[in-house]
Amino acid sequence: MKKSILSEPPLFTRAEQHRRELTLATIRSETGNPDLRFRGEHLYQGHIFIPIAASHLQPHDFCDDIQALRGRADAISARLLLSDVNVHQSAMPVDPIARMLFDLLEQYRTEALYGQSHQLGVRENLRYRFDTWSQQVLHENLTESRLGILLFTVIQTVRSRLFSTPIDSEIENIIEATRAGIVSDIGAELSGLRRHTASQKNYASFALMLSEKISKMIKESEWNDGKDEKTQQRFNAFPLLLSTDIETDNSGASTHGENNSSFETNSRSYQVFNREFDTEIDACTLIRKAQLEAFRAYLDKRFNHLGLNVREMARRLLLCLSQPTRDGWQFDEEEGHIDGSRLTQVVSSPMERRVFVKERFINKPDCAVSILIDCSGSMRQHIENIIHLVDGLIRVLGLGGVSTEVLGYTTNTWHGGRPYKQWLTTAQTPMPGRMNEICHLIFKDTAIDWRQGSRHIAALMKGDIFREGIDGEAIEWACSRLQQSDTSKRILLVLSDGSPMDTATHLANGDAYLDNHLKQVIASREKRGDSIAAIGVGVDLSRFYPLSLTLDNDFHPDSTTFNDIIALISASVRKRPETKHH
Repeated sequence: MKKSILSEPPLFTRAEQHRRELTLATIRSETGNPDLRFRGEHLYQGHIFIPIAASHLQPHDFCDDIQALRGRADAISARLLLSDVNVHQSAMPVDPIARMLFDLLEQYRTEALYGQSHQLGVRENLRYRFDTWSQQVLHENLTESRLGILLFTVIQTVRSRLFSTPIDSEIENIIEATRAGIVSDIGAELSGLRRHTASQKNYASFALMLSEKISKMIKESEWNDGKDEKTQQRFNAFPLLLSTDIETDNSGASTHGENNSSFETNSRSYQVFNREFDTEIDACTLIRKAQLEAFRAYLDKRFNHLGLNVREMARRLLLCLSQPTRDGWQFDEEEGHIDGSRLTQVVSSPMERRVFVKERFINKPDCAVSILIDCSGSMRQHIENIIHLVDGLIRVLGLGGVSTEVLGYTTNTWHGGRPYKQWLTTAQTPMPGRMNEICHLIFKDTAIDWRQGSRHIAALMKGDIFREGIDGEAIEWACSRLQQSDTSKRILLVLSDGSPMDTATHLANGDAYLDNHLKQVIASREKRGDSIAAIGVGVDLSRFYPLSLTLDNDFHPDSTTFNDIIALISASVRKRPETKHH
């Protein structure tokens, strides 16, 4: 994986992506909204971020529990269908703890209504998700502090009132004393919540009063406990009881309406400190011919053992990429346009009907595909399987008559190179922009066929080309090359194992600088008609790319993997162009 200066994202698997896709399909079906999608763990409608703040609905919990996942999907659908965002936001309290609790109470209201109006299975899913979360809270011993037991008691009591269901006997024994101590203070609010479940506006007034009362109790509890280390540890576990969903990237910088300081200072413009040392190279010139041939022979031997049915995959891919294309005329037809050369026959043989011509159409691909490979250092461990993957794709596409190109991107050096040294020895102006020397590699261009191109791709075996990665500029470059194609559809397929990473640029501009540029480039290029899809190796790339596929970190380039990639390419062909941006 590419390592962030602040953190390294956890591995992401194909199975996890599949479960996320099932969750999204359920939400889309229940809400009737096809524009919903996940970017990373965050839900969007088009480009509008939809927060999912409830603590029992956090995406990293119970990922292997199918019923818990169904409960989460049903709960999200309930919120989308039954809560008015404007009414909710207009009543929001200012205090952050009260805000989180207020939002949680609204989530419970929508779930209660949704369960009443749907089949038993939905109610059971909602109940199961909440009960599973409750057991997690107990397992983490969060009820052993004054803060934890107070919040847990309020949550369980409200939930029981709204759903008209008894509290679990084990939980009731734990919260009994705390509930007895606070019920007289919040009894009116609890009654109001239950009476006005069907009216969001009336419900909100009681939810606001309850949230502010509990927030005040928490602050008094914090004051009484003091600021000792034990108290701080209890507050560190606070998000499990009350959570909030703020869209952030892995470096912690907000990606919804905010960017890191360098983008703010420079009106969100991407800059390059010095392009003098940037290079664009034919990759096969970096390796001796004999070594290239040896690599190719080794790779061919390994590829043949994969047992792939390349022709069958080509047939399936052509079904996705082909579209009716005009191919001359069909003569001797019984309908269509009159054939001028047969006019005399019309006069001499009035009963002759085969005197018409029609336009002939055949299904053929009108498409160009460019494969862009991340050649950062962390990709080196995957490169043999990556080569087999690319090999298979260009063979499949080549057999179908699809124009292909294979490109790569890396840097000429580690940690900034000459531009960074120049910056260090000059005035060190703040926010200087991209620091390193980029190196764009051409493994196969559109002018050579897939057989010859397959030989050149073996240059990926040269280990010293793998350094750092500046993704946004690489995508701009690859898309610019695609624009030279006269096909009606242009697809860029990116293979990567993480977010952009260049140490010098991060140190000089902030961790989110290259991430933000990548997002801007993708949005801009797709607006101009380019289809961009990504294949992430052991990583979730959906926070950058609207269309993405995750492969396991130890993936094998078998027929299942290729079928998933064919489905991804098919989705990019069907994808509606996005013309509206928020």
